[in-house]
Amino acid sequence: MKNQIDQSGKIENTSKLTVVAVANGVSKSIVIKGVEKRKLISAMKSLDYPKTNYVYKIFAALMFLLIRKFNKNEIIFIDREYPGHESVIKDILIWLFSKKSSSLPQINFSLIGKDSPAHHLAISVFRSESKPDLVTSANEILRLFYTPRQKLGRRSRSRRDNL
Repeated sequence: MKNQIDQSGKIENTSKLTVVAVANGVSKSIVIKGVEKRKLISAMKSLDYPKTNYVYKIFAALMFLLIRKFNKNEIIFIDREYPGHESVIKDILIWLFSKKSSSLPQINFSLIGKDSPAHHLAISVFRSESKPDLVTSANEILRLFYTPRQKLGRRSRSRRDNL
């Protein structure tokens, strides 16, 4: 089954929500609100290096939460939201699937047009014409990437704390 994924509302725009939608075989959408994005970005910037990869991690995490129950026979076509960074996004998705799930669907990047069912679903949720299937939080996404021992928002000074 071929599924398409599209995004409405850029992750970098923290004053608005971000919607990621998948459509064709199934139709589902996930939303993260601007307030949650600000918390998430602040925490990721304090924990990660390089600091610019947080956008791709958040995008990959939203997709993962949306498609984690898909089986390996599924084919996913992701809209080229971040040209030139598809390999980073794919690597993050592969890492998330290997860490949290057993089956990785086939992942491809292509241009998803405005006529796509995924685009229509994403834009209708973004405009509040439809309700999202899932609403996520900063903590849910942070748990995908970081262990609970890591303190969010600050780094430990003691070497013992990092063991």
